[in-house]
Parts: sequence; structure tokens; C-alpha cells
Amino acid sequence: MTVAELLPKAIAHLTKSNSDEPQPNAEWLLACVLNVTRTWLPAHGDYELTEKELTLYKKYIARKANGEPLSHIVGYQPFDGLDIIVSPDVLTPRPETEELVEIVSALFDKKAPLTFLDMCTGSGCIACALAKRFTRAQVLAVDISEKALAVAQENVKKFRLHEQVHLLQSDLWEGVTGTFDLIISNPPYIPTEIVDTLTREVLCEPRLALDGGQDGLDIVRPLCSVAADYLNPGGWLALELCKGQAAAVARGLQEIGWQANVKKDIVGIERFVLAQKI
Repeated sequence: MTVAELLPKAIAHLTKSNSDEPQPNAEWLLACVLNVTRTWLPAHGDYELTEKELTLYKKYIARKANGEPLSHIVGYQPFDGLDIIVSPDVLTPRPETEELVEIVSALFDKKAPLTFLDMCTGSGCIACALAKRFTRAQVLAVDISEKALAVAQENVKKFRLHEQVHLLQSDLWEGVTGTFDLIISNPPYIPTEIVDTLTREVLCEPRLALDGGQDGLDIVRPLCSVAADYLNPGGWLALELCKGQAAAVARGLQEIGWQANVKKDIVGIERFVLAQKI
């Protein structure tokens, strides 16, 4: 079967199964099977798949039709120029988190010997991206989940960042020592009652990385309450939050002596909080 014959069938199957974004996902999966770019496909519609390629593609499409995230099927997610290894044990990196990395990167000298703390690191995507951008930086990547840290370790190894990125299993501040120029976090922030209404794809991800309690701030509060104790003078706290949370978190930080600002993401949602202790 050729590319031109196969793709419409795959798209129709994903559409019928109520899968998200049927055409892009069908194309990405085929490109992955063939080890080509997605843009290669339209120009090579007459390419005939081998039996092995066809079998693998059908398995991928079946998994996607069952609601499995694309990143779990192919085993990675592009993030800030890196193909981050992912699994069902970690949150799939999102474009919004790339934006946060971009925002905080503008705060520091790329050549400086900095110290960063990535709290709730998950796959280690933020820690690895910052280490790649700041080659003299030391990054401590913290998570409560042993399984998540195993995935983060794979990424540290993949990108040869073992001299820069160090992993720590800790329940928030429990095992953390030292001070940092930046504390950055994409914590669990989705209110509990909303979690079960999310798409099938999102619900394949660990609830531990999604559920932020009744108002979504169960992790954010203790994270912020003592963050100043772990910051160097002039250091920054940077958070990614849910729609409707950023302004309230910024006000709470201001009430305990921080200078805090809210920044919008690319689609205009107040998504990020950047703060310095006064």
C-alpha cells in the first residue's frame, strides 16, 4: 500500500474513534515509521510501504485510536530543540513550558556560572533545556516520583548532561539544600474536579503530575511559601500555572514580600508568574 492510499484510511479511522487531531497525528505517526519528516509525505505519495512498515503503522494507529498520546507511542516529544524521552510515568512536555524556558532564559547571562532548581521536573525537560542553553549552569532536578526520575535520568544520559544536571527524589523541599539563582516549576496545577473531564490522551498521563487538589494549588502553596529561603540575592521564582490562577498566586507572593508579575502565553492566557524577593 502506498502513502497516498494509506493516509486517508488512517485519518478516517482516527476520526471515527474521536481521536484528537486525526490528520496531523496520522501524518506524524507515518513519518515516524518511515523515519522521514512530515513534509516528505505529500511529495512521496507513491512510496509503497514494506510489510514491516505497514504492520508497525497499523499498530501505531490502533494505539492512537484507543486514546494513547502520540508521545507515548513514539517515545519522545520535541521540546526546545530536544527530542525528550517520555513514557506514561511523566507528563508530556507542552509548548507553554517551552515558553517558560524562553522567558526565564532572557533573565540571565548565558555564560555565567548559575545554579538552577527545577521543582517537579518530571521528564527533566526543563532541566535539560536550561542546561543546554546555559552551559556553565548547574541544575538540580527534583521530583517525588522515582519513576519520573528514571525517565529524567534517561534524558540526562541522552543529552550528555550528567555533569550539569543532578537528580533528587524529594517531596518538594524535604531533601533540598543550597541556594539557587532560579527556582522554576511546572507543578501539578489542575483542580481535582477538572482532571477527570480531560481528554483520553491527557488521562493517560500520571495523575500525580496533573492533580493540584481542590483549587489546583496544593503543590503551589508550599512551593512558594519557603522558596525565598532557597534563592540567592536577586534570584527568581518562575511558575507555570492554570488559566485563572496566575493573578491570585502573584498577589499571594506580593503579600509575603515578593515582587511578582504575571505573563501571558502565546494565546493570551495569563499562564506564568515571575517573582523576586524584595
